[in-house]
Amino acid sequence: MYQFSKRLKSLREKEGVTQRQMAKHTGMSAGTIANLENGYSKPSFDVLIDIADYFEMSLDDLVERERR
Repeated sequence: MYQFSKRLKSLREKEGVTQRQMAKHTGMSAGTIANLENGYSKPSFDVLIDIADYFEMSLDDLVERERR
């Protein structure tokens, strides 16, 4: 089963940014990012867009969706 939490943490660590740095640039709190990374909450569509914009990627790439 796909886990967005692992994907988000992996992307953030790959970029070498902290949760606080990411929070500052996305307008979210560091707590929100921590909750997403730990699987305590699921992102809304708006949050997914903000995260995709932050990493400069499409939503499909963010959620690792492939067309069949």
